[in-house]
Amino acid sequence: MKQLVASIDLGSHTARLLIAQQSGSSGRLRPLVRKRVYIRLAESFERGGEEIIGSDASARVLEVIQGFSSLIADFNVRRVYGVATGIIRDAINRDQFLDHIYEQTHIRIGLISGEREALLSGKGALSALNIKGGPFLVFDLGGGSTEFFYDNRGEVEAKSVLLGAAALTKEFIRSDPPDETELDSISKETDQRLKIAHIGLAREHVVIGTGGSVTTLAAMFHRIPSDDITPERVNGLKLTLPQVATCFEEMRNMNVEQRMGLPGREPERADVIVAGALVVMRIMKYLGAFELIVSMSDLLEGLLIDDL
Repeated sequence: MKQLVASIDLGSHTARLLIAQQSGSSGRLRPLVRKRVYIRLAESFERGGEEIIGSDASARVLEVIQGFSSLIADFNVRRVYGVATGIIRDAINRDQFLDHIYEQTHIRIGLISGEREALLSGKGALSALNIKGGPFLVFDLGGGSTEFFYDNRGEVEAKSVLLGAAALTKEFIRSDPPDETELDSISKETDQRLKIAHIGLAREHVVIGTGGSVTTLAAMFHRIPSDDITPERVNGLKLTLPQVATCFEEMRNMNVEQRMGLPGREPERADVIVAGALVVMRIMKYLGAFELIVSMSDLLEGLLIDDL
């Protein structure tokens, strides 16, 4: 029996929707619609300060979810799985914010922990890449946090670290293009947070990277046009540490406007991709990983697979 299902990820930098056809107990998904809208919640947050989702940001997000709701209705989707992630977890008014979305759209967005997000992202990536067995390490670099999922032949571990491309850009970058001191601060902050979180080394693990920054870097290096950036095109591509470094070096001395013109990159990500590329490099170096496998499939797919 085939049915239409949908998943929504409301994150720090983007809101994403997947509508797919699900085939019975096999869990096979046939994507029908994908949408991504940049909501930029991380821009209004101050770490360690009064972390509130303001009225303007709330209205912006509500408009996006209302658009998603219309698409869901058009496709006559029966089941919707929505989650809130990233910096929304830290907002002191998160419950009121999510309740308001439900009242206006009748779409329930549930808050999930970073560990739960890591598990679901790992499940979605591994399923899409058809990788089984292990050991594996999946990291999902988002706007406000990075999730790590380890599977060492059945021994599973999940962690979430406050490392996000948008949040680090806001915290450290003041110049355009960023200066050496700002980039060095991001490197040191990334290394310190990985160490404090006790993120283990990759060792013999296959390393899989997902999230907007990883996808963008893959599209840039492999010269994939922005209109062709889909899981079908991107999943399974490989990126080596020198290749990521090449992309980073190409961008680091460009201003935001210049980065908007680079191939394989969405204009809306131009302001955060330098920090994103730098974090990917630091994660790979910390893990001791020379290469990663790219997956555009992640939490959205994991939410639908997890229901089976």
